[in-house]
Amino acid sequence: MIIEQIKIIPYQLLFKEEYKNSKISINKRDGWIIQIHSEGVIGYGDACPLEGFSLESYNQSGYGLEGFKLSVPKSEDIELDELLQLSEAHGELQPSVEFAIQSAIYDLFSKLNQVPLNRYLNKNATESIKVNYYSNSSAQPFEDMVVKLKINNTNLFDQLDLIDRIIDRFKGMARLRLDLNESYDLPRAIRLCKMLEDKPIDYIEQPLAADNFEDMHELRFHTDIPIALDESIDSIDSVNKVLDYQCADIFILKPMTIGGILKLKNIIQLIKSTSKRFNISSILESNIGRLSYLHLASAFNIDEECGIATQFFFDKDICQFPSPLNGVIKISDLSGIGINEINL
Repeated sequence: MIIEQIKIIPYQLLFKEEYKNSKISINKRDGWIIQIHSEGVIGYGDACPLEGFSLESYNQSGYGLEGFKLSVPKSEDIELDELLQLSEAHGELQPSVEFAIQSAIYDLFSKLNQVPLNRYLNKNATESIKVNYYSNSSAQPFEDMVVKLKINNTNLFDQLDLIDRIIDRFKGMARLRLDLNESYDLPRAIRLCKMLEDKPIDYIEQPLAADNFEDMHELRFHTDIPIALDESIDSIDSVNKVLDYQCADIFILKPMTIGGILKLKNIIQLIKSTSKRFNISSILESNIGRLSYLHLASAFNIDEECGIATQFFFDKDICQFPSPLNGVIKISDLSGIGINEINL
């Protein structure tokens, strides 16, 4: 194929209200959209690193995307494998760059083949994906609903009161995912788990520091509540380390911090071989990035609720994202990730 044009476009998303967890407080997200043009078709990708979480900064990711743009030969045939190799070269140590470029490449190729991205990657992709809701969601409760709750401080009694209020709000029908964002130490995490033993907790997410594998291993001896990790997971090496330490029950995968789609596939194959739970989650990027996540979750047949329905956090976005119905999003039959134009 001949690449006719590549565009790198900055974007900014404003939160409806300040977004807070135990580590950050932000009111906007800045990122880059890459467009790859060929045969009158456009493939879209999103690079949106999160300061304090991602390896790279916003400016670094922009330079990485521009480097890729300059490296692609003009008016010459170029194969899929060569484009993917270029994405790896320019995305080295910049996973959001590698993810954005590969997302755009696969979006383009699936559109040229007139199939949705999920079925381009896997003809046996699932037709829908389950998602979790968030504690400030206005969704009506339904049986076996999954709700994520950010824990913003370490006062155990305040948190217990908040958890009870969320359980009541969803009429006792929701399983809760409690995201601690590394804010606890081992003794306090043990106390929290003991206080939660009779409550509908799906899992506790990243209770301790991301590199504190020994204490997370110890924590699992003190509770039957499953332990999930996300900040600790950014590569297949990190997954192997967690498996070696036996310190997690669930792996939360964030493609924007992992990088290439083949890297994500290899991680998922490894986790599946251990029969551990896993899902894909957002770092509050644009709908472009999350549409890619949606198709990847389908292509990799993820049956766990994914944390990708975050569009309601923002005033507006650069394209539409489907709303879940009773925790399920049906994948569009449109080619690629399902969009042909964006609002920038």
